[in-house]
Amino acid sequence: MRLTNQVYGVSNDLVDTYIERNNVDEAFLSGLQKNKHIIIYGASKQGKTSLTNKHLRDTDFIKVNCSPTATTLDIYNSIVRQLNVEIIESTEITTTMGGEVKVGLKAKVRFPFFGGADAETEAAATGERETGKKYKTVDYNLALAQDLSELLKNVNFQKRVILENFHYLTEDVQKQLSIDLRIFEDYNILFIILGIWREKNRLSQFNGDLVDRVIEVPVEPWEKTDLIKIVEQGLPLLNVSFNNVVDYIIESCFDSVGVFQEICKESCYAAGYHDTQQDAREITIENVDTAIKKKLEDYSSRHTRCLESFIEQRARSSQDVPLYVPFYFVKVLFQEPIDIIIQGLKRKPLQEKIKEIHHRPDDVRPSDMGYFLKNLVSSQISKNISPPIFDFDNSTNSVKIIDSTFYFFIKNCDREDVIENLDIPDGLLNT
Repeated sequence: MRLTNQVYGVSNDLVDTYIERNNVDEAFLSGLQKNKHIIIYGASKQGKTSLTNKHLRDTDFIKVNCSPTATTLDIYNSIVRQLNVEIIESTEITTTMGGEVKVGLKAKVRFPFFGGADAETEAAATGERETGKKYKTVDYNLALAQDLSELLKNVNFQKRVILENFHYLTEDVQKQLSIDLRIFEDYNILFIILGIWREKNRLSQFNGDLVDRVIEVPVEPWEKTDLIKIVEQGLPLLNVSFNNVVDYIIESCFDSVGVFQEICKESCYAAGYHDTQQDAREITIENVDTAIKKKLEDYSSRHTRCLESFIEQRARSSQDVPLYVPFYFVKVLFQEPIDIIIQGLKRKPLQEKIKEIHHRPDDVRPSDMGYFLKNLVSSQISKNISPPIFDFDNSTNSVKIIDSTFYFFIKNCDREDVIENLDIPDGLLNT
């Protein structure tokens, strides 16, 4: 007997209908075997976390969930805290490197020490032997990748470090970590980085030395055959068939496995199938339509709130009059056909279309668009839009949707109604 939400849906736990894809799972396993850093990227709810859950045990890794305020020091401290390492005392220090002030943490750490006669002698000399174990006390600067690497090697660390939600970090922190990854590689301290973006070589843009030193695993696209395999795998588990409706669901989900899984789950619920059925059952078009309506309601409430936060922009001073580029961007976006939205909105045409409807068209300069696009993700994170909806892809010079549920929302919603119900920024009310 299986519950429907164990077979279908989006979950932190691995659902029963996880399927392996040669171009994704084999690339990930190859990265593990070749002892390289692995970067897993793609839109939200496309299977990044599921990929690691499938192939790694809890004992194979330690995980750090990145946040917008996290620094490299915060991340490295988290790694140390999850190990059998005791920080006896610590002092915050500042250093100047290349004219830039950096904050570090000088720490005296105590950890189990494994070795031969030398270790025995050192432990005895320092009084660091307890209950048959030998300990070593050393000073480290935990803000430095080299110091942390030496510490991890001393404690015989052989796990992977997973950085979840890497995209939440500021660009400066991402850049520093991209530099530090090269140092960690020298010590065979290997990371798995999960991020929501769609362009190749994102980290190599920060550190060109990473080219050919990392394995990149894009979790997209999901092919139609992949999605069909999901319902085929679920059939014997629930005794529920999607044969007559699977094409219809695929057309509705825009290659988003998360949306596909959720519609399958909600279709079962709409039919009254909450667990394994004794007799064979069929999902109908009516069941799917009910599921689509339910998911549209779920996604609409979230995305509408996110859009309201996204377009909000306050003047920095009484003399400052913002251009409200986010507001006009959303208006242009909602006027575009779905195929253009899927391909991405090119920078130059986007600027021209914004100027066509802007209240101050001559003031919309390339530099203003550049600032808006460069800070596209960080501005969403600062407004608690999680996961971010939009990202600027430097490789294609276009704005891409990176929340896979947004395609479903913008395709199925009443666009005019959404735009009309958005709060117009205060500064535009009198223009």
